[in-house]
Parts: sequence; C-alpha cells; structure tokens
Amino acid sequence: MTSDAFNSSLRVYKEKGFFKELKILRGIERESLRIDNNGKISQKNHPKNLGSPLTNKYITTDFAEALVELVTPTFESPEALFDQLNLLHRFVYSGLDDEILWNFSMPCAFTNEKEIRVAEYGNSNNGMLKHIYRKGLRLRYGSIMQCVSGIHYNFSFTENSWKTLYKNSDQDYVNDKYLGMIRNIKRNFWFILEQFGASPVTHKSYLLDREHSLKKYNLNDLFLPHATSLRMSEVGYQSKIQDSLKISYNDLDDFINALVKGIKTPVKKFNDIGVLDDAGIAQQISTGILQIENELYDIVRPKRSGPSGSRPATLLKTDGIEYLELRGIDINPFIPEGIDVNKIKLLDIYITHSLISESPLMLDEEINEIKANQKIMVSEGRSENIMLSKNGDLVPLDELRKIFLAELELTAEALDEYSEGYLKAFHLETSNSMLLSEKILTDMDAGGFEFQDYALNQSKKVARKFRTTDISKFSNLRNAAQTSIQKFKNLEESSSMDINKYVELYNSKI
Repeated sequence: MTSDAFNSSLRVYKEKGFFKELKILRGIERESLRIDNNGKISQKNHPKNLGSPLTNKYITTDFAEALVELVTPTFESPEALFDQLNLLHRFVYSGLDDEILWNFSMPCAFTNEKEIRVAEYGNSNNGMLKHIYRKGLRLRYGSIMQCVSGIHYNFSFTENSWKTLYKNSDQDYVNDKYLGMIRNIKRNFWFILEQFGASPVTHKSYLLDREHSLKKYNLNDLFLPHATSLRMSEVGYQSKIQDSLKISYNDLDDFINALVKGIKTPVKKFNDIGVLDDAGIAQQISTGILQIENELYDIVRPKRSGPSGSRPATLLKTDGIEYLELRGIDINPFIPEGIDVNKIKLLDIYITHSLISESPLMLDEEINEIKANQKIMVSEGRSENIMLSKNGDLVPLDELRKIFLAELELTAEALDEYSEGYLKAFHLETSNSMLLSEKILTDMDAGGFEFQDYALNQSKKVARKFRTTDISKFSNLRNAAQTSIQKFKNLEESSSMDINKYVELYNSKI
C-alpha cells in the first residue's frame, strides 16, 4: 500500500517523460585499509606504482597512510561503474606485493594508536595542508576512529533530466530539489542501515580508552546483538560537538552559513590543543568546531566539484549543488569490491524515490526524531517489534517497511523505462532472508571465530581473486599513476609559501 501523495507525484513524473529522458551520473569512493598477511595495519608507504596519493585522481589515501581510497569517475550505467571499480581493485592488487586490503568497515586489531601513520602528501603547500588536516583529526578524535572504512556514493541528475520536470529550471530550482532529496534520504535512512549495515561487531582495540555501551562478544570482541552498523553509531565516525551547529537542509544559504559558523566558532578543547605544535608548525587548520567543510560528519552532503584548493562552501555559494554524496554505506565483506551492481541499483531506486516523494521542510522536532531513529536502527535494527518515530508517533518498523518497499517497487518499475533491470534488482535485494549484519554474526558463531580472524580470512579470499587476474586492461590506470607522479613533482617545485602562512591564507578564503 502506497500513499496517495506518492502515487500522484509518480504519475506526474511519468507524464512529463522524466524516466524516458532520465540520465543519472554516479560514482563511488571506496575506502580500505592495507594490512599485512598477519592482519596488522601496514607500516609501509603508499605503493609508488599506484602513483601519488595527492595527484592521482583514481587512487588516493584517506586519514592514514595505509587507508587506501579508490575513486571512480562518474558513469551513466551501474554496470559501467561497477566494471571500473573492479578494475581499480585489480590494479591496486597488482601493486600491493605481499599486502592485502581489509574488506570490512570496522578496522583490524590495533596494539596502540602509534601503529596508525597519518597520511603523507609531500612538501607542497596543498600536500602539507591535507596532512595538517589529518593531524588535526588525530588530535581531536584519535587515530583509531578515523580508520573505519565505507563507501561514498556520488549521485546526480543531468541538466536535461531536470528540464523534463520544469522547462525553465535554473540552479535555484536544482538546489531546492537536491535539498528536498537530502531531507527524504535522512527521513528514510533506516532503510540504508538495514540493507547495507555490515558492522555489528568490532575488535575491542577499536574502543581503546573510549567509553561505550557495547557488550562482550568474546574475549577480544565487542558487539550489540541486534546491531546493523556500529560504524554509523555513537562509537563510529561521529562528533557530538557538531550537533551544536544544528545543520539544516531547508535552505542552501542556511546550510552554508552553518558550515562557515562551524569553521569560525572556536572550541575550548581545540583551542587548548593549539594551532601550532611545540616546534611552531601547524598541527590543525583551525580551532573551530570544524577545521574545514569536509569535517562535517553526516550521512549525506551536498557537493560541488572545483579546482584544488577551492573552499567547498564558496563553490556551493557561487555555483550551487552539483551532486549528492551518500556516505552511510558499509563495506559488504562478501563482495570483493564492497558493493555490486544490484546494490548500486538499489541505491539509485532509493535516491530517486527521495526526489519523487514530497519533502516538507524540517523542524527541530523532526531533526531530533531522525537522530533518535538512527540511534535505534544502528544498535537494535534487527530486534523484533522495533518502533520508530514518525511525525511524533511511534510506528512499528514492519509497518514503515511495508509502505516504503511498496513505493520503492513502483520507483524501480518506473526506472526500468530509463534502463532495464531495476525491478529485478529490487526484488533480489529485498528478498534476502538474512541481512548482512546478521550473516556476519551467524558465520562467526558457526565457525567459532573472533572478528580479527574471521575478517582476515574473508579478506584473504578476496585477495586471491584479485591476484589471479588479467593485467592487460591497466594501461590507462598505469598512465594516470605515472602522470600523477610528474604532477606531484611539479607541485613540489612550485610551492614556495611558508606553510603556516598558507594555512592562514586558506582560512582567509572562508
């Protein structure tokens, strides 16, 4: 059973030819720790034959030197996107020697935080700025929290797609549509946690010296019996300090102003750390709630691409929203690439549904309701008789799911006009009898495994698949790696400004 409002809206989209003329651009950023064959985080530098992590547009690093990030271009089909993601994995494995990638969202076991080397990007001003930002993250939150891995799904509709809805659509119209999508994505995020959550358990070292409410799973592991995604929980990649910003997606200017306020509002705790270390070198970019815009932790963000060194807030202000970045997706450990074609299609269905559905502005009460729902879903998402809040009322999850799946099914059917296979993918993905988070714990129980051994064994299986591979299609990626090294050298030679002054200049742009 679907709502009359949704049915009416979907009918309008069909009548306007939206699905027949639709073109979606989608890309993926996929994070993964490099580890040795014993399951310890790598102490080696980023492999040289993968290019420079500063200037290679396909392969970079995130927080840690060992935290590889694969970045695809955007593609018009889920199949082409997946093929590129697969190719990137095979190319990385051709350059890893005796190391492998950890194919889970929650990280491997650590002895202490000193094992985690902050990513290095050389001595250019841009490279040093990236390094300083990461040093700041380490000082603010610790290194271990920064080593969780996930998938970021970048999604946009083309200009012509928007024009089928409104012939005179301009950037203001597009901004409002994307903001409405963000609000609906957040309203229905319980579905992503349920379908994509794959981190119900973690090694105890992840919570080293941190307070938590997790339970003992065995001698070395912590879990919650019905959790879906600890990565997205309070012990995951989160910052309570950011709650004070009261980020709103009702208006783009308001969102940008909140970002700027976050960067310019100092926090005593971060002030006490200081911008400069004892040697007088910058160790964080600012003492604000946010060092930079990208420190905002949220499940989805509005984005605009631009030249290196640009301020994201400025790009959004001047040019508007170009695409959405959906960030709350766990690595699927049973898929070598972390995600497959059907799951990519499920994300397309979910995000397109967020466009079709009505999206009223959010009041503070609803924002708090969404946060409470997320807290329940990450920790108890597989419990029976779960109740979530909707419009101030408690509603059984089963009831919400029934209506939501019916609407997603109609969206998938409509998307088959754009490209066949969506309805089939929807049925395959939503008919699974066991969720990913449940399968992980079931497998561990059946084999008597601790998380470290279970995850290491699974990651080794993946490594064997990627190592026995045809390398004939690597020429473009090899060329990109070599080109990135030359670009890196050019940057090193052209950067002459004192790094502390460069940080000041960067801060002055906001």
